[in-house]
Amino acid sequence: MSIIISKVLPTSSWYPSSGATSITLSGVNRMIINSKKSLLKIQIPKAPNNVAITNSDLGTNYVKDLKRVEDNIKLGGWLADTTDSSAWTKAWKLRAMSVVGGPVSSLVIENLTFSSAIQSAFLEEVNFIAHPNRVQGLTINNTSSASMGIARIEVDLSFYLGDSR
Repeated sequence: MSIIISKVLPTSSWYPSSGATSITLSGVNRMIINSKKSLLKIQIPKAPNNVAITNSDLGTNYVKDLKRVEDNIKLGGWLADTTDSSAWTKAWKLRAMSVVGGPVSSLVIENLTFSSAIQSAFLEEVNFIAHPNRVQGLTINNTSSASMGIARIEVDLSFYLGDSR
């Protein structure tokens, strides 16, 4: 499964390079898509004397559907070292994509693309768990042929779909 997250990043002392940045999430091991619609629920209470008369186990409930829809996408996967960037650097760039503000330029999940042209995706939460190589530090980009593409940092990302105001 291919997932690519793109956004323009500012200059930072936490990662090298700035500008348009794309990060590919390797080894996606879970994806949770949640759509929730909040309904306006109106419960009509019954007077005590009406309860005895109607003798029903059904309440008097009305629902007004205002189509208040929330869409969330939660992704879990791994970041691996590549020739252009270490997994450690990619993790900090994902963090920057979340805190810089505004939606990501694009979020591509297989054949679906979320962008300002369709519906924007806001990177709401980033969690990463580093699995450091004990011989090398986290900042070492291990791109030898034997270890190329080995995932070193586990990530959990949460996106909220909507349009900027």
